[in-house]
Amino acid sequence: MSSERVFKYIVEHMEPDLDEWSELEYANVVKRVGRDRLYLTHVDPELITRLPGRIAEGSGIISTTKAVQELEEVEFSKVILLDPSAPEALTPSDGDTYEWLLFGGILGDDPPQDRTKELRKLGYARRHLGPVQMTTDTAVIVAKHVIENRTPLDQLQYVDRPEIRLGRRETAELPFRYLAVDGKPQLPEGLVDLLKKSNNTPFV
Repeated sequence: MSSERVFKYIVEHMEPDLDEWSELEYANVVKRVGRDRLYLTHVDPELITRLPGRIAEGSGIISTTKAVQELEEVEFSKVILLDPSAPEALTPSDGDTYEWLLFGGILGDDPPQDRTKELRKLGYARRHLGPVQMTTDTAVIVAKHVIENRTPLDQLQYVDRPEIRLGRRETAELPFRYLAVDGKPQLPEGLVDLLKKSNNTPFV
């Protein structure tokens, strides 16, 4: 039964560096999926020596310079690549077959830059999470709801392109899809403060 499986989540880090937004997202993922279940792979060797505290060694995130296909514990036939261009959506029944969910970070580009294309070449089974671009942490958490909680994608609550109030007269629109609770987007802890700090910076 899928409920007996211990699902693991892999984010293939696609950048030579790490910005604070991604740091907050990765920290949010481990908070939601649990310790030792999130792998950051293909991390630049220099970057891995200076990961910030909330995602460094001891944070519950397993970080490695190895690419996903180099991980001995990952069985090829048990991997699903979450790919926006996949012909089929992720479904709860996928949890009966697969144990590793692979994401090509950074997903949250606007417009999307197809950062999954290098992973697509590896030949893994592929599924999508719907037609609207999500941030990396939202994608992982949505996949967790589907695979672990067996909740179909169309039964989850979302908010698209939420407008976040930063001050009395200032707002910022986030050009992504987020999970929603009571109509409010579920953002990583610290993101609103980051938005206030970088209020004039485009979200790309």
